[in-house]
Amino acid sequence: MHVNTGIQFRRMSKQPVMLIGAGMGGLTCALAMQRAGIAVRVYEQAPELAEVGAGLTLSPNGSKALIGLGLESELADLADPPSYQAVHHYQTGHVLVRIDRGDLTREQYGAPYYQIHRADLHRMLADAVRANDPDGICLGHEFERFSQDATGVTAFFTNGNSASGRALIGCDGVKSPVRSQMHVQESPKFTRYVAWRGLAPAAKVPAEAVDPPSGIYIGPGHLFVRYLIRGGETVNYVAFVERDDWQVESWSQRSTVKEVLDEFSEFHELVRAIIGATPPELCYKWGLFSRRPLESWSVGRVSLLGDAAHPTLPFMGQGAVMAIEDGIVLARCMAKTDNLSEAFLRYESARVARTTMVMENSARIIHRFFAPDTDRFAEGNNRNEESLGLFRYDAWQVPV
Repeated sequence: MHVNTGIQFRRMSKQPVMLIGAGMGGLTCALAMQRAGIAVRVYEQAPELAEVGAGLTLSPNGSKALIGLGLESELADLADPPSYQAVHHYQTGHVLVRIDRGDLTREQYGAPYYQIHRADLHRMLADAVRANDPDGICLGHEFERFSQDATGVTAFFTNGNSASGRALIGCDGVKSPVRSQMHVQESPKFTRYVAWRGLAPAAKVPAEAVDPPSGIYIGPGHLFVRYLIRGGETVNYVAFVERDDWQVESWSQRSTVKEVLDEFSEFHELVRAIIGATPPELCYKWGLFSRRPLESWSVGRVSLLGDAAHPTLPFMGQGAVMAIEDGIVLARCMAKTDNLSEAFLRYESARVARTTMVMENSARIIHRFFAPDTDRFAEGNNRNEESLGLFRYDAWQVPV
């Protein structure tokens, strides 16, 4: 598949763009800037890029963006394309809604619908960045603060190092230290939803538990999402529950498998089989917190990308994809003009409204899945990609 990137190659500029955070958005942006001939350096607090996280969804708008970076074959080797997805009744397992994917998604949107392990996607992007520049990612650099003037911006790190560049982009996640220096911080609001994520060996669950390979079980106050990754070797799941007790906003808080089983005691035996097959060290929980959208992402030579700009609840599976889109669009904007203020204005004009829409709809959509009358779910409009224009978006073609 050929995608016209709209970015022209040119000689590397001397002053680099500094990206704080080597997540999906930061690495996508770095790779897009490298391909545009823009000097870029990524600073990551972790001492190594270890295998962390679980599965994620790459809807066609996300896979299209990555294919435009020349990663089509690598992505196809690592990701799993479900032929269809099923929405099941939480107790009976009956299929309430079938959503076709596979070839139909390619025909409709020009790119595949994938599900992939976060670590595999992360490694693919990091390898691509380093292939262009072995020194393109600086590990062990925890961001502390920045200072800027008319000539440039300097980042200071907790290890005592500093670095200067033309611009600084905070790609440092939902608790972004870059954002906290730019904007007055408000306390996040607990949504009263808690999530567990787990990875279970597919060989240890009944075959019918992953047929089809991607499925959702909905019940009153509970939602269970599961799909196969890594060529069908691993079952990734996320389990959501509505609860009043406050929880920690952290992806690294361990949970017992028993706690998840107790919460989903009324769910179908196949759901419980997946949960029960989870190794104790691969079960985590976190509280879901919401934040209000920012009206502006940029201050002088500093801007934001991904969750640092628009922290998004996971109910639409668009958080990582929005960061990937950001990275492509920002690179295109900075390749379009040498005027940084104009580049940031173009970037925000192209991205703020869309990401705000996704933030707001991600916060609303959970009520549909958590509806008490599960049996009537099939009567509603249960697809968002058309009504919200999610999948047709092309980060390489959107006007900037």
